[in-house]
Amino acid sequence: MKRPILIGALTVFAALAASPLAADTRPWPWKDKTPPDPALVTLSSVKGVTASISQSDKPILTVTVEASAPVPGYSELQLTPRIGDPKDLIFAFDAKGRPPQDMSTQVETPVTITLEYADAPTEKVGVVEIYSQGNCKAFSITDNKETECTSASLPQ
Repeated sequence: MKRPILIGALTVFAALAASPLAADTRPWPWKDKTPPDPALVTLSSVKGVTASISQSDKPILTVTVEASAPVPGYSELQLTPRIGDPKDLIFAFDAKGRPPQDMSTQVETPVTITLEYADAPTEKVGVVEIYSQGNCKAFSITDNKETECTSASLPQ
């Protein structure tokens, strides 16, 4: 009688462990050869951004974005890279997510995206810029504060 419960629990654990949410870090987008998902939509606005690099054996870049989605129910929130000058120490992203099937309720909804990148070229990351439909926010890792967006990057 206990064996089906154990098998069910192991199945759920295996499914969670294989899900993208269970991954501790993501691949650095400029090294990842997976094309961007065309079903993802750029979020309405960015309210704030912070970024930091952990001081460990293998430094990890952590980026946290406070943004707004045009309707409730956005999923698969992520940062997609923008094309820019690789020598300017500015890494720019678009804040995106998958819109819900039912978009009848038009209410700006706050969302948070927190991602960790273990293979980021941390010695070359000076500023992280996050773009939305309505604005851009940037964070200087060098100065540890918000700053102005200055890159001439383009969406992919």
